[in-house]
Amino acid sequence: MDTKGTALHLLERLYDGVLSEDQWRQSLRDISLSLGAASAGQVALHVPTDSLELDELIGLPPKVIAHFNEMQDLDPGRAASSLLASGRIYLDYEFHGQARLQREPFYQEFLKPNGLGTYALLPLGQDEERMYTFSVQRENGRPPLDDDETRLMHAVLPHLRTALHLQLRFRQQQAESLLLRHMLDRLGFPLLVCSARGRIVQSNHLGDIWRQQPDCPLGARASSLPQPIRRLLDRACGHGAEAPSAGSLALPDGGRLIVLPCPLTQDLRGGDALALVAAQGPQWRPTPRGTLLRTLFRLTPAEIRLAHHLAQHDDPLPTVAETLGVSLNTLRTQLRSIFDKTQTRRQADLVRLMGHLGLLTPGD
Repeated sequence: MDTKGTALHLLERLYDGVLSEDQWRQSLRDISLSLGAASAGQVALHVPTDSLELDELIGLPPKVIAHFNEMQDLDPGRAASSLLASGRIYLDYEFHGQARLQREPFYQEFLKPNGLGTYALLPLGQDEERMYTFSVQRENGRPPLDDDETRLMHAVLPHLRTALHLQLRFRQQQAESLLLRHMLDRLGFPLLVCSARGRIVQSNHLGDIWRQQPDCPLGARASSLPQPIRRLLDRACGHGAEAPSAGSLALPDGGRLIVLPCPLTQDLRGGDALALVAAQGPQWRPTPRGTLLRTLFRLTPAEIRLAHHLAQHDDPLPTVAETLGVSLNTLRTQLRSIFDKTQTRRQADLVRLMGHLGLLTPGD
């Protein structure tokens, strides 16, 4: 076997699969075939429940999966958790010895009846709840991995770990983006998240509708970004200024365009500062500032109450705690949470943010 050439081919497919579930599944299939596996799949040990979760399964019919779920507690591979946690590959015949495996109920009652023999677990990393592995099972009666297959397995492992980490991160960001969009859709006015040059990163449903209107200055039909809006975006993104600042201008339909610094969607930035752009007018439903804080930053009712108080009073924290009827430690915990969620660093930044949001909630 040309181990180097085979590994390069597998890695090309593997990284292509980070953004494509179909290509990811095909890359895992190619790896399993190159290792002489009859079946394979991602396996995650859910630590809180001590249960195994199967994903991206290859060559395992539903009845075998159901049988595994009944037998998983007998899997001797569970004894190798510390080995896998250290990043080392688990080979069942090396870890336990061939003689012992022949006596294991998991092999006699599950693997052999389903035409499977020895297997390997490749450690793919772990998070707070799960330890991820890639499991490859050899056909019953097939000899252990030969030298070429073992070298290939070790060559692929670090890239398999990296690719899975990237894929899980990408899926998480997709889910967060969908959640953000769902939350923004609750607002009663158009809201866009965009760069200083007017590139739309995210928008709510009303924002999509607004951008289709012929008089929308940030619309799909606009030939260029008007200079007044460009200046507002530059200010909101902090270009040419010590700190980002908010601004507004009148729209031809009698409404107003509000442009604010954007402290949310940090994961979507890619290094660029962003701005919140909102359209305000009689045709749009007003939104209370508390709703904005809950929608944009996921603040709790207690955190919203604290943010409102700090925006309206310049009291020391012990006085604020007494006024709100909470302990000083609780107040500090809430304030740290607010800073984290709004991506502000100090009370002055938070008060400035609250003032900016006041532009979106006249009379609130």
